[in-house]
Amino acid sequence: MRIPVVSKDGKPLMPTKPARARKMIEAGVAKKCWSKTGVFYIQLLIPVGEKVQDMALAIDPGSKYDGYAVSGEKKTALKGMAIMPSKVSDKLTNRRELRQARRGRKTRQRKKRFDNRKRAFGWIAPSQLAKVQLRIKIVRDLVKIFPLNYLVVEDVRFNHSKNRWGKYFSTVEIGKTMLFFELEKHGEVIKYEGWQTAEARKQYGIFKSSAKDALVPYSHASDAVAMLCSAFGRNVDAECCIFIVWRRLEFARRSLHRQNFISGGIRPSFGGTTNGTFFRKGDYVSAKQGNKTFRGWVCGLPTEKTKVVAVCNAFGKRLGQCSVSKVKLLRRSTSVSWQFPPD
Repeated sequence: MRIPVVSKDGKPLMPTKPARARKMIEAGVAKKCWSKTGVFYIQLLIPVGEKVQDMALAIDPGSKYDGYAVSGEKKTALKGMAIMPSKVSDKLTNRRELRQARRGRKTRQRKKRFDNRKRAFGWIAPSQLAKVQLRIKIVRDLVKIFPLNYLVVEDVRFNHSKNRWGKYFSTVEIGKTMLFFELEKHGEVIKYEGWQTAEARKQYGIFKSSAKDALVPYSHASDAVAMLCSAFGRNVDAECCIFIVWRRLEFARRSLHRQNFISGGIRPSFGGTTNGTFFRKGDYVSAKQGNKTFRGWVCGLPTEKTKVVAVCNAFGKRLGQCSVSKVKLLRRSTSVSWQFPPD
């Protein structure tokens, strides 16, 4: 395995072995740190040389899952997989229905902003923009802790005029220009097509799982490793490295009130990221419930009546409710959750 290293000034350096990182922490010349996407790294407390070797980040974008890999010329330092947001269009539909129903009631309303609404240049549908923004967020976080010179990405193309079965390809194609523009800011961009990635997997003997939804290192991350092998022109060791799964946090955002009618005609407010208390939804915390201690993300806020905080895991499953006094804040709202599945 390799642990990312950052200099005293925050400049990414070459990754190191866990044993050496442990010795530097014990000697007091480095400290433990975690990135916003949950990647553990160390930051040096003394000035050192800043000479680095070539490292590359490979991205295999997909309609529902993305694959990531960071590697040097010999070793792979990290493999990852991102679960794309999938409920944005449903939320927009629900919001539109509520807005249309509100127009039929005698309620206050704002005046129209302008007569016609014209989409700006480069407009992307919100459901697709959420996926592109998640990719960009992961890239920006990784370039802060790895000295990346090259960024390898699969350029998805499909002839929609000739074939009519490529709707999932269309999902990936939307917004790829925005992603390429972001990658060009951090290094040299190398583009591969789908058939080139498949040939690289065969050439270097890289196994890929046939299950698209399998959260394992041999699913979508295998395509990213294959692109790295082709870029470096040699087989990089990808057996022993960190594997992490990312997912955008999904919470009930602030609504005007609850949707269902309530006896008495007064509907209480619903949703929201904060309610004036110390914690906010999405905060990464450590909670203690009885003899059990677990870590997760805040999904339910304390009120004057309850005085408890609800905590969920990376996939939104509730782990438990704990008293405010037994919840410790580890990191403010990250907007991205992570999990380390077993190999």
